[in-house]
Amino acid sequence: MYYSAIGLLAILILFIVNWDILHNPGASYKKTAWKLYRRFLLAVLVYYLSDVLWGVLESSRLSALLFADTTVYFMAMAAGVLFWAEFTVAYLGEDQPGGRTLVLAGRTLAGGIALLSLVNIFVPVLFTVDKDCVYRALPARYASLACQILLLLLIAAYSFLSMLRLGNAPGKRRKYGILISFGLIMAVFLFAQLWFPQLPLYSIAYMLGTSLLHSFVANDEKEEFREERKETEKIRELKETISSLLDNMPALSFTKDAKTGVYLACNQAFAEYAHKDTPDGVVGLTDQQIFDAETAARFMEDDKTALSISPMSLR
Repeated sequence: MYYSAIGLLAILILFIVNWDILHNPGASYKKTAWKLYRRFLLAVLVYYLSDVLWGVLESSRLSALLFADTTVYFMAMAAGVLFWAEFTVAYLGEDQPGGRTLVLAGRTLAGGIALLSLVNIFVPVLFTVDKDCVYRALPARYASLACQILLLLLIAAYSFLSMLRLGNAPGKRRKYGILISFGLIMAVFLFAQLWFPQLPLYSIAYMLGTSLLHSFVANDEKEEFREERKETEKIRELKETISSLLDNMPALSFTKDAKTGVYLACNQAFAEYAHKDTPDGVVGLTDQQIFDAETAARFMEDDKTALSISPMSLR
């Protein structure tokens, strides 16, 4: 039962630490990468549950149920590595051949382990559970875990190369460093699991890794999202202020981008002059898109004249 106690503790920590992502992900976690991370956490949860059941069933000597639970255990482990690969590549946001290759390798590995698990039901290749509820690992089990270790190391290496391409970006370098650490922690503990199958080492690794990632990556993402929302709100308020000032001017009033000639704002009087219902119908357009050729040319000529007047000549 000691084995199961570790799994139960891991489940509690998973929910406590990642409740915001699992239960009610806010707008800060709506990005594709975090949706994939949520899928990864669900795979981790399934792994934890199978790990907890493993200890209970093994101590209760329920061999048939232990065999079924161990099959789920292997599939959940492979799914976790696959979803971790997908999250890492999506989070780094690099459409590189290396990233696509990692995702493909993860899918191939997960599919292969699922197939081996099904074959193992009829022909033992991964493991056996005898009538006395004694678990024995078979060669394919060691091979599959070795492949998962290799993939975790490759994901960590991919994250390291991505970090090197960042240059001097301390905030992001720390986040990428956490991704690297996560992969290395998982690889080291999974390697230890090869030799100590009766210990819940991989559950401990998941517990450490997911807590580390939430503390230093997910929380930072949430804070950055809040700051972006504040900046967006400030810009919106500024635009509303400018629009209010323009609307209260009796004459035709507008502002344009000096380089592109795109209208940034205008009052209602100018919108009506441009045959638009509201100023929003003008914003984002150029003179050529609003007026006939002659009128557009006149406006453009006036703009050139206004821009050619230097500050010194206005004194």
